[in-house]
Amino acid sequence: MERKTTVLCETDEIKGGLVREALELGATAAAVISADQIVVDESLADKCRNPKCINYGLSKSCPPHVAGPSAFKELLETVSRAIVFKIEVPSEVLYSGQNLELFQLLHETAAGIEQAAIRMGFSGARAYAGNSCKKVFCADYLECRALGEDGQCRNPDRARASMSGFGVNVAKLYAAAGWERKGVTHETDSGSIRMDSICGLVLIC
Repeated sequence: MERKTTVLCETDEIKGGLVREALELGATAAAVISADQIVVDESLADKCRNPKCINYGLSKSCPPHVAGPSAFKELLETVSRAIVFKIEVPSEVLYSGQNLELFQLLHETAAGIEQAAIRMGFSGARAYAGNSCKKVFCADYLECRALGEDGQCRNPDRARASMSGFGVNVAKLYAAAGWERKGVTHETDSGSIRMDSICGLVLIC
């Protein structure tokens, strides 16, 4: 009974603290899910290399420089819960060439939740975002410094690994959080705006 009470208290703490942190950092919505709701599909990670993604091999946080689906599955065995969050934006922004600030916010929100979790005592917290950190933060540099001789990332407090390289099924994350994946239309004074979203994941352990 004591163990059950402890787990319940921790879950309440995560909901009260980390969900609120996610919203304050810029997330539109955030939810606590159990680790067994996170689905890993190796075929999704395979899409990074076949057909080869334009960001393949360019950063330490993308394939082939990440441990991949099998290692991620092993990690999930040590985790009981996670925070999944999403950021809603107009579709025309998400699918434009001017979306780097949006993905910067995604990475920074994931990193911020991870850091908040560590401050709360969850020392093993790990965050994952989307899109290549090389493209998002270091597009003006020829090479990822973390892959260079000194091995030091230029943005260690902001950049996080992409879920794609680990085969995380984002559609299943949305379902676990109770969100619809399809876009929605918001009515404004100036007309209708089509909205879509991107999401991140933080393992709490």
